[in-house]
Amino acid sequence: MALYRLIYVSQAIAGLEYPDFIEISQKSEFNNKKVGITGMLSFGDSMFLQVLEGSRRTVSQTYNRILLDKRHVNAELIDFSEIEHRSFSVWSMKVVQITNQSEVRDIILKYSSSDVFSPISMTGEQSLNFLFELTELYKKGAMG
Repeated sequence: MALYRLIYVSQAIAGLEYPDFIEISQKSEFNNKKVGITGMLSFGDSMFLQVLEGSRRTVSQTYNRILLDKRHVNAELIDFSEIEHRSFSVWSMKVVQITNQSEVRDIILKYSSSDVFSPISMTGEQSLNFLFELTELYKKGAMG
């Protein structure tokens, strides 16, 4: 079976709070585990950056369902491509909130024109590398 990766960015609606992230995380993990989707959702500075991995059909169906969610607007597809293997296979969906820690801001600055999290300006490769580095920082316990 061919595997695909989809990366998109969107803007959170005003007033989105931490309990909303918990709900997103729990629902995403439950739904994604059932259909074989893995990935990561990052949020900061009112922006979402998400990567989904799985079969073309399930990734497409999941993305279409996400587009209907009223907690975000202005979704833009950054990348959709066939991949050799999953890079986020340990998570059916991990939600990581971008913090103001210097290590996190350094990673943002590495892939952006400023230290404000604005994935809308990132290429697919920059987005993926950003998420990889954020994942490593999370695994080291450097962020919650």
